[in-house]
Amino acid sequence: MLIGFAKAGIVLKRVESEEFQQALDRMMDNPNLITLLRPLMAYNLGGNRKVRSIESTNDYTTQVLYRCGFQWPPTAADYVHRFVDTIIGFDYFNVST
Repeated sequence: MLIGFAKAGIVLKRVESEEFQQALDRMMDNPNLITLLRPLMAYNLGGNRKVRSIESTNDYTTQVLYRCGFQWPPTAADYVHRFVDTIIGFDYFNVST
């Protein structure tokens, strides 16, 4: 996915989980941005279903490998291309905070 964004000209800053959560919390407090976040959170907010996280212990290893330039096989280049085009079409990357 990250490579797909890069090929589309979208530069994503890699951050630690804590920094991401802080940025997300700031966005949640902004009434102009919360409407953009709702579709992304639909799976966690919908219905009476309970969402359970499956614990993993590979966060450190994954981040080290990414930072060293290791890559995993892409999901499917066509899928990633369509996904990136779709969210670009929603203007997710052209929002003023």
